[in-house]
Amino acid sequence: MKLKALLLLLLVSTPSLTVAKTANIWASIPFIRGADLCQYSQAYSQTRSEYMHDMTNMASQLMEFGAKGSEALEMLEKFDSLYDKNLRLAMQYKYMDVTLENTLKSYLDSYYRSQPVKDRKVYFRQLNDIRSITRAINNGQRIGHIPADSYSVVDYIGYGSYALAPNCNGNIQVTITLVSKDGMTKNYSGLGKPAIVMSQIASKIFTEFERTQFPSTLNVNGRKLTLLGTSNGSIGETFSPRDASRTCRYMGGRLPNSFELERISSYGDWNGGVSIGSAIWAIDQGSTPMVYHPGLRNPSPVRSASEVGNKKLKFYCVK
Repeated sequence: MKLKALLLLLLVSTPSLTVAKTANIWASIPFIRGADLCQYSQAYSQTRSEYMHDMTNMASQLMEFGAKGSEALEMLEKFDSLYDKNLRLAMQYKYMDVTLENTLKSYLDSYYRSQPVKDRKVYFRQLNDIRSITRAINNGQRIGHIPADSYSVVDYIGYGSYALAPNCNGNIQVTITLVSKDGMTKNYSGLGKPAIVMSQIASKIFTEFERTQFPSTLNVNGRKLTLLGTSNGSIGETFSPRDASRTCRYMGGRLPNSFELERISSYGDWNGGVSIGSAIWAIDQGSTPMVYHPGLRNPSPVRSASEVGNKKLKFYCVK
């Protein structure tokens, strides 16, 4: 259910401003264990007097139920030691890095299986030959050898960090960093249970590299149509279709007409198009800019601005 919710969020959100590029990422992602934010939070969430007050109350309650003073103290010490023991076991972090790496790849692949992406841009690529990979796996080792010419075959080297979250409810805080050939970094973070936290990061990576970026050129009605976006390189918002039309003229373009809007939407957000969704759009429909309202299809979604009232409109320019 959480995976479906994330996919729905991706479909209805607005295209990002970054330039999408193909990303061949080294398949092995080493992780650094960060600070235990849970213990840190517990250590500083209460003053010494508050901690002693809570312990005293617990001892009093035990004694009210019939425990002697020494017995109450012994029980409190056992409870405290059991909690510390469980925390130490959780803090061993054994194979946590393997879990995080593999779940990241799994969730990312699941997005590609679920979304109609024509040209996949993100791949995890091994830099080692199959024999060294098999040997490392048989020995229970990570595949960690990086050739000197690694950037000749991959675009990014990735690494991550993780730490127990400060709320002490079993969540972990994870950050993934991608380092490009020129040394620039892209950072993605997530917070949640170990089994699902990487779905958040996989969602962000998928969105950044696969979502339509402007300018984008599509084949519409047998001719090339370039999507310019707006002045800030994204989808614009306005309350007036005339203002939207004026912005497009300044950019050397125009608003799409209703046919173009629908045809561009058919490509989807992951293949160079822009989905109509449930938004209301400013369009070019002759001498007077009009509005495309997908919720008003009888007799037509094309309406005048006065028919939809003072509603926020989305728009982008084409040429």
